[in-house]
Amino acid sequence: LVVLRIVQLVRLREASVPPFVVELQDSLEQLTGQRSSFIFSDTREDIELAGAEYPWRTGLAQLNTFRVSQVPLRRSELRRYPKRSPLEVVQGLEVILSEYASLNMWEEEEIDSTHTSRVKDVAQLEARAVRRSVLLALVFNHLCYFHPKMVTLEDSPQGLSLRLGVTLEMLASLKELLQRAPFAGLQTAADFAAAKAPEGCSCRVLQGSSAGAVAVLQVPAGESKVAFVCMMGIWTMWANCTKDNSQVLTESSHVHKYFAWDMAARE
Repeated sequence: LVVLRIVQLVRLREASVPPFVVELQDSLEQLTGQRSSFIFSDTREDIELAGAEYPWRTGLAQLNTFRVSQVPLRRSELRRYPKRSPLEVVQGLEVILSEYASLNMWEEEEIDSTHTSRVKDVAQLEARAVRRSVLLALVFNHLCYFHPKMVTLEDSPQGLSLRLGVTLEMLASLKELLQRAPFAGLQTAADFAAAKAPEGCSCRVLQGSSAGAVAVLQVPAGESKVAFVCMMGIWTMWANCTKDNSQVLTESSHVHKYFAWDMAARE
């Protein structure tokens, strides 16, 4: 509550603040009960998205909006997905995306003419639905830097991967890069900043100040880039491109603007 009051005072004194401060206040207000928070649900609210052609849409599955802020995550679950380095974040996402795609809770598109449609066990479907909510919460509340309390994605095995803009092949490529010299074994943002990237690799570390309390590591991933946000030694993958629904969540070209860093002045 004290931190919330400090942030509110800062906003009263400053004519404008970066988006990071606004979202910090929103989170603090929810944590302290000053603002109601969402619970998990399957809803279809983004009607304007229904006919849109976006890179994360196939048009073969319905859109669902998942409210993930109140999905309980057990400590035993969180311990399975450490975040001491970008490599650990990639490994965690790889495991979750694989499990999410194999939940076997989506209806098959093709009709088997030789067998009647089997009735899925209701208890199993309910258990899988609960597991799906946990996996979404692990991604958006734990492994990824994602502020909104709900996310709209296609309700399909690849829906989560498409919305993030990250494939298993891309994660395997990132994992290979982070396991090779000079990045192998690195954990801190300072270590990555000091490492000399291989020739042709456009990795770079962005920092708002010399103290480095917040830093961003941008890493090439195919034809695009992904970013990892480090806050006081804890890493997450940037998935907060939420202002433009025509982009995937991991689009990171404007991550420095989110933290109000003037990169031109630092070059």
